[in-house]
Amino acid sequence: MSEETATVHQRSRAGDLHGFVVKAMAAVGASGTDAAYMADQLIASELANHPSHGMRRLPEYVDRALKGFAQPGARASIELDTGSLVRMNGNGTYGHFALRDATAVAVARAKAHGIAAVAVRNSEYAGRFAPFCEEAASAGVATLLFGNNNGAGQVVVPPGGTRARLSTNPIAAGVPRASAPHLVIDFATSTVAGGRLAEERDRGTELSGQWVTPEGLLKPFGGFKGFGLALLVEALGGALSGSETVSERKTADHQGTLVVAIDVAQLRELHEFTAQVEEFIDHVKSGEPEAGSGPIRVPGEGPSVGDSYPAGHPVEVNSRTWSELGRIAAELKLAMPGAIQGH
Repeated sequence: MSEETATVHQRSRAGDLHGFVVKAMAAVGASGTDAAYMADQLIASELANHPSHGMRRLPEYVDRALKGFAQPGARASIELDTGSLVRMNGNGTYGHFALRDATAVAVARAKAHGIAAVAVRNSEYAGRFAPFCEEAASAGVATLLFGNNNGAGQVVVPPGGTRARLSTNPIAAGVPRASAPHLVIDFATSTVAGGRLAEERDRGTELSGQWVTPEGLLKPFGGFKGFGLALLVEALGGALSGSETVSERKTADHQGTLVVAIDVAQLRELHEFTAQVEEFIDHVKSGEPEAGSGPIRVPGEGPSVGDSYPAGHPVEVNSRTWSELGRIAAELKLAMPGAIQGH
């Protein structure tokens, strides 16, 4: 099928969806603060044109809590502390909460020691890494993040292979600019993120052979280059954090993450650094865009969401996700978000 399908997708207001996420998260045991944070993350993903990490994830998160895999009320705890090196146990909470707290620790320790690393094991999936990099960059701290899937979720084939041996193993980085949005990259080491693949399938998009094998398995992006980065993630996000790595063993579907943080001001004046970053970004963007293309953008310069968002902004939810939201609404005895009629 093409992207033009007969399937009718549903539209709702961002504020209504946000409220629904808050109630769903509270219903499975998250604190009020954490429930609101999860809602902020999912709606920000929708408004930033990343539905793969937006509302489609909520039924998955609710199901994992109801089945006892996720522990929404738990908090990540420090289990090893050398000052500049910290290891945290997510204690089964959502990765969004664990990495929010780990990023705060990484920034504080980088400010104290110049450079720091915080490893996190035993957390649930954390969605997009970009918000954590953006937050650190706003504090003048550069970051590198590596996240594996604890040996589970093997859906990516190695170059020349026919069997899945790796997960999508994302990498992210954040660099402070003079002001937000900062220079932030966040990508899977597979051709596309697993959530993006599922979202496109739900919308009836014909999948590219550059993305998947004939059997529907993901390929690494850039061939051997993405494959090499995926192995690096297994080593740093997985083995170094104390998480499991890919093998024949059956492992829990958790996430292992390493956050490396550098306080820019302890290497050179922050304003001098950001001025140089702005200079090279301006140079890169100064070329004429090709015909039919919009202005040149660098990573991080997508739609800006920030701390507030337009509550009345329409958000399109694919029909399958809307149906899944109806299912968890019934299970949790919640009213569904309001639907916007017409297009």
